[in-house]
Amino acid sequence: MDKIILNIFKAISLILIALAVIFQSIVLYQGDNAVASTSVIDNYITASFVALAFAAFLAIIFPIIFIGQNPKNAIKIAIVLAGFVIIGFICYSIAGNSFNNIRLEELKTTANISKMVGAGLYFTYFIGGSAVLAVIVSGLSGLFK
Repeated sequence: MDKIILNIFKAISLILIALAVIFQSIVLYQGDNAVASTSVIDNYITASFVALAFAAFLAIIFPIIFIGQNPKNAIKIAIVLAGFVIIGFICYSIAGNSFNNIRLEELKTTANISKMVGAGLYFTYFIGGSAVLAVIVSGLSGLFK
């Protein structure tokens, strides 16, 4: 069963790669005429959307299948998701709005959106820093083994 799924994914990947190569070759061969012609670009963008939808579908379905096959790991995944939610609440609570009302009107936003953006930035900094720290710790632990 796994080989069948793997072969199907390989075939779909090869088809998408072939489409991308064909569209790119048309654009390179025709030059500005291909860019001016919306049909080539529209087909190129459509193929990109198909690839994106396929990737999104797989990104959603594989974790669900994995949880179904390994229910014990579902608890670990739930703990990790709960940790992300807790980090999100902490980031939201420390984020603030540093703009005055005039600047918020110039930016056409609200204080709440400004706070959400700040929380998103803090969350990104924390997760990115944690990833870098994990890579460093992993590298150092590999040196001592």
